[in-house]
Amino acid sequence: MDRRGENLVRPLLLAICLHIVLISTFFIAVSPEAKTITPPPVVVIHATELTFAPSAAAEARARKRAAEEEQKRREAEEKRRQQVAKKKAEAEAKKKAEAEAKKKAEAEAKKKAEAEAKRKLETKKKAEAEAKKKAEAEAKRKLEAKRKAEAKQAAAIAEAEAKRKADEAARAEALKEKVKAPDPDKKEVLAKERQDKEKTLEKAFEQAEAEARALDELKKKEEAELAVLNALASERAAANVLDAMTTRITRAWRRPVAFAGGLEVYLRMALASNGELVDVRVVKSSGDVLFDRSALTAVKRAAPFDEVKKFDAATFEEKFRSLTVKFRPED
Repeated sequence: MDRRGENLVRPLLLAICLHIVLISTFFIAVSPEAKTITPPPVVVIHATELTFAPSAAAEARARKRAAEEEQKRREAEEKRRQQVAKKKAEAEAKKKAEAEAKKKAEAEAKKKAEAEAKRKLETKKKAEAEAKKKAEAEAKRKLEAKRKAEAKQAAAIAEAEAKRKADEAARAEALKEKVKAPDPDKKEVLAKERQDKEKTLEKAFEQAEAEARALDELKKKEEAELAVLNALASERAAANVLDAMTTRITRAWRRPVAFAGGLEVYLRMALASNGELVDVRVVKSSGDVLFDRSALTAVKRAAPFDEVKKFDAATFEEKFRSLTVKFRPED
């Protein structure tokens, strides 16, 4: 008999005994003799607890069942632990793979951006070299033309002067001949010749003044053209320096976390004449605080900007004392 059967026996026996006592008491109470017979003494029933020791087979089965349940519990726990460990390992592997992919993508993007910046810089340098060469050739051509014009003008002046001297010599010789020859109208001839001589000298003087004015105007025009060329050269040099500064800032920039691209920020920079950075601030935000902060840090990391030292004080004050730059890493 197993433990369950043993637990039902004792209550069943007690219930049977109790029913027997109750039924006996009832019959005694209703019988005719019960009215004349004194009630019987109270019978005290002492209940005895009956215990049944489980058999060895039941204990063995219980132990086996408990051992099996414990083994199942351990196996389930071990399986659950392995699943948790597997999921954790898979999550770590996925996270590591994503980090590696992100790092690789950032490296490739940085390499691509540097290559693009280098290509643009080389293209720009090449275009500037060609423009400079063309400007130098044009300036040389204009200088040669100026020299030829000056030489031609000097030759014309010399020729006019020689002609004037020859004319004066011829007139003087003619005057001598006339003085030698008898002429009743000598005074009139001399007066006329003097007037002709004065007119000739006046025309020569006017011509010389006109030529001098033309030469002065040509000189002024060439000086104006040279000033324009110098201004253009200064503008190109300033633009080149500004591009070089922007390139240095881009190279010093570090990509923020979760940077999506397509952002730009305008920065106001204040420089000293030696290229030191005095101040930098955001004048037009990109809308991304982390990106704006990374741009400010890149400017501070790229400073000082020694390129500005080659400009004179006036150009520096005009171009670089305070300047605004647009920072866009994709450019």
